[in-house]
Amino acid sequence: GINAEYGIQMVTIHGRTRCQLYNGSADWDFIAKVKEAVRLPVIGNGDVVTFEDAANLLRQSGADGVMIGRGAYGRPWFINQVGHYLKTGERLMDPPLLDQHRIILEHFEEILSHYGESTGVKIARKHMGWYSKGLNGSADFRVAVNQVQTAVAMTNLINEFYRPLYA
Repeated sequence: GINAEYGIQMVTIHGRTRCQLYNGSADWDFIAKVKEAVRLPVIGNGDVVTFEDAANLLRQSGADGVMIGRGAYGRPWFINQVGHYLKTGERLMDPPLLDQHRIILEHFEEILSHYGESTGVKIARKHMGWYSKGLNGSADFRVAVNQVQTAVAMTNLINEFYRPLYA
């Protein structure tokens, strides 16, 4: 079986088949079967979008930890919030919009640094959609973001969208 004899130190299981893609529900019982079969730490993943999802995945699967994927899209602070919740039972609030604005600009700069302007602007579009989801005016913001071609124009749009939300 899979174990530390082969140099494997941990295994992460996404409780969804390749055929499912992003449809259906993650199978946390399958993660439990893997946990029973190996003598390694098992990290469970799939359908973790709330604090309760993380706690339920751990309880149902017996996994040693949780990996959060799509649940953190547009809210990278969610990973820290879940960790805090699992340790204390306390739900941390989302950061204030001023801080979110700063995080988004930093993320955009990192995207540009890694991918360059042309590709970076295109990649950032989906992230701006995730970040702005549920905020006042986000539909119009997403339309504008998806037409932007330059880093300066994207930065201006981000600032024009976020500043009125907390000013």
